[in-house]
This record gives sequence, C-alpha cells and structure tokens, in this order.
Amino acid sequence: MSRWNPFKRKSAKPEDEKALDQALGEEPTDYEGFMRRGWAFHSSGEQEKAESDFRTAIVYSPESVDANYALGLVMKAQDKNEAAVEQFNKSMQLIERGKIKEHAKSEMMRRLTLGHINELTTGDWNLEDQIWHQAE
Repeated sequence: MSRWNPFKRKSAKPEDEKALDQALGEEPTDYEGFMRRGWAFHSSGEQEKAESDFRTAIVYSPESVDANYALGLVMKAQDKNEAAVEQFNKSMQLIERGKIKEHAKSEMMRRLTLGHINELTTGDWNLEDQIWHQAE
C-alpha cells in the first residue's frame, strides 16, 4: 500500500533542499544531530536509516517524546504496525508523565499519538471526541 508522504522533496523550497542535504551529510554526535539526520532520512524515504538514527537518539534521551514518536512514525512507514503501536504507546506514557512542559505542544502530541494508535488498531483516527465542535 502506497502512503502519501508530506515530506516529498519535489515540492521543497531550495533552502529546504539545502538543509535536507546538509542533514543527510552530517555525522551526528548528540541527540539533536541524530534527530535532525533521522528526520532527513525519513523525509527522503530512507526508513531503515531513519530508524537507526531515532533509536540512537533514544539512547541519548530515553524520555524524549519527540524521538519515541518519530520512531513510531518510521515503524508505521515500514508497515511494522505492532512495533509502531508499541512506540506510540511509549510516547503516550511519556506525555502522560508530563515530559512535555508546554501545554499546547503536549495536547497536540497527545492527539497525534492517539490518532496514530487508533488508525493502526481500528483503521480510523477516531478523534471526534477530542476535537472541539461548534454547537449546531
């Protein structure tokens, strides 16, 4: 099954292309570097390399919601659905333990994570009760 990739390079701006190429060419030595290169690999469709970098980022920062969530996305992109759900559940546990201090980011990540879990387990994001609706 082909998935829509919002990160396809063909629509990127020249400055985005340069940043992506720079991230792909770096040799990271810390959490931020592995995250940056992992996202670059994910964006360019190199999921195995992205998985490796996100796993290394988690070694540097095991309680990073962003790294655990990113690994879940990569697992999902590789159709490793059980592993993706497991990773998204870990992200959700970290969110619930308050690992994201900014309320807006925490809520956004909680909804995104829950949406992915729902989609992988039921086939539907099923977030209607999580989204504000205008009274009719």
